[in-house]
Amino acid sequence: MRENKRDRLARLSKVEHLLYQCPAGLPIESIADKCDVSTRTTRRDLEALAAIGVPIWEAGITRGIEPGYFLPPISFTLPEAMTIFMAARLLLAYSNTYNPNINSTFVKLNSAVPPPLRDQVATTIAWMQKLNKDDRFRRIMDTLAHAWINGRKVRIWYQALGRTEARDRVIEPYFIQPAALERANYVIAYCNQANKLLTFKAERITNIELLEERYSIPADFDANEHFGSAWGIAVYGKPQIIKIRFNRVVSRIAQETRWHPSQVVKMQPDGSAMVAFKLPVTEEFIAFVMWWGEKAEVLQPQSLRQEIAGIAQQMVKAYGRLK
Repeated sequence: MRENKRDRLARLSKVEHLLYQCPAGLPIESIADKCDVSTRTTRRDLEALAAIGVPIWEAGITRGIEPGYFLPPISFTLPEAMTIFMAARLLLAYSNTYNPNINSTFVKLNSAVPPPLRDQVATTIAWMQKLNKDDRFRRIMDTLAHAWINGRKVRIWYQALGRTEARDRVIEPYFIQPAALERANYVIAYCNQANKLLTFKAERITNIELLEERYSIPADFDANEHFGSAWGIAVYGKPQIIKIRFNRVVSRIAQETRWHPSQVVKMQPDGSAMVAFKLPVTEEFIAFVMWWGEKAEVLQPQSLRQEIAGIAQQMVKAYGRLK
């Protein structure tokens, strides 16, 4: 009988936890006995764990996990576990490739939650494993995370937008920020060449090297303050009052969705919604406005209204006259 994927995922999680609880390692036969499977199956399970990034060491017939791989154990309430599940699902929805770190998060969560949430976690794991793999990008993100947490500088080869080749520079990661709208990841870092804080899109890093040289993040750096009133990841420009009228077709969406902390919504007698923001006008925000098409009209400032109108005219020109 073919083994159920859910049963194997649960067993892999159990093997991982057994090894975690035994820093000195366990004989393969002992692992097999505790999981009620053959030693051959246990060897395959160990190989599967190694394939998803678990650093398993070998000493004769004994297997263990390299020290320092696991964070200290913590327990979660069911609502907390549900929050982790939703956060991981959100991250997965904006990921274009298979990420073994997300996979291992779900595997561990699967062993700690009751059904039917456990069934949904298992289904998610099975679906996620069908995604394309990008080992280069995974290595870049893992190295950035390691550098950030341990305060070590990295040398990156970065291909900026519009450039045909990547240039190397040494950076000190201050913060790693996912951008849902762009389905991308950014690292806020002090650049040793530019001598200032810059934002780098992780997907544009072609190679990375972890350096021995260390650094410290300034005590007054606050990521939340850094992003401040920005829309998305872009941090530039002076905040200004922006007013947009959402027509009655989408006014309820505008009323029930919190896009930005500065957002103020006022429903109008005609069923439309007047939405005001205080933020800098960036390419990301312009893209947001354009996404709504004719359902959203910029009223203020006049400069943004003219820019949106100009883009609309260029789109008509690009598509030609419709018959």
